[in-house]
Amino acid sequence: MYLEGPLKKYLDDLASKKSAPGGGSAAALGASIGASLISMVANFTVNNPKYADVSERAAVILSKAEGFRKELTSLIDKDVDAYNALSKALKDTGNDSSMMEAAYKEALRPPFDICMITSECLELCEELADCGNKNLVTDTAIAAIFLEGAFFSAKFNVYINLKHIKDMDFIGEVHKRLAPLEEKMPKLKEDILEKCEDVISK
Repeated sequence: MYLEGPLKKYLDDLASKKSAPGGGSAAALGASIGASLISMVANFTVNNPKYADVSERAAVILSKAEGFRKELTSLIDKDVDAYNALSKALKDTGNDSSMMEAAYKEALRPPFDICMITSECLELCEELADCGNKNLVTDTAIAAIFLEGAFFSAKFNVYINLKHIKDMDFIGEVHKRLAPLEEKMPKLKEDILEKCEDVISK
C-alpha cells in the first residue's frame, strides 16, 4: 500500500480528511526512522579503522536494527489495514460482541508490536551511544528521540482499543507488558541523550 509508494502520497493522505492512515501508522513511520538511524550509525562504524575494536559489536547492532526496521516499516501499512478492518467490523457485526472483541484485539496488535519493538530498538541505541561512530552522535540522539516518541504514540492507540475489550486476562497481560516500559523508556532515552551530549561537549 503506502510502503512501496512515494512519501508525499502518504503524508498527503495523513493530512487529509481520511480516517487512515492515522496516528498508529505515523507511530510506525517514526519508529522506522529511529531504527533506520541506528542502522546508519552502525554502518558508519562497521569496518571503520577508527572503530576496529568495536566493529563486530556494531555489526551485531546493525543486523538487529535491520530486522527491527523491516518489522516496523511493515507496520506502517499493517496499522492502516487493522483500522480499516475494525471500521468494517463496526458496520457489519451489529451487536455481536464476540466479533467486536476480536476486531478490537486485532486493531490493538500493530501499535502493541510497535511498543515492543521500539523498546528493543532503544536498547540498541543505548549500546550504539557507547560504541558508535562519534561523528554521527547527533543521529544516535535523534534515533532515541524518535523511538521514545513512537513508543508513547503507539501506546495511546493500544489503550484506546483496550477500553473496548472485556477480556480481563488479555487486558492484564497488555498492562503487564507495557507498564514497565512506560517507566523504562524515558529514563533510557535520557541516559542516551546524556551520553551523546557528553560526546558533543568534548
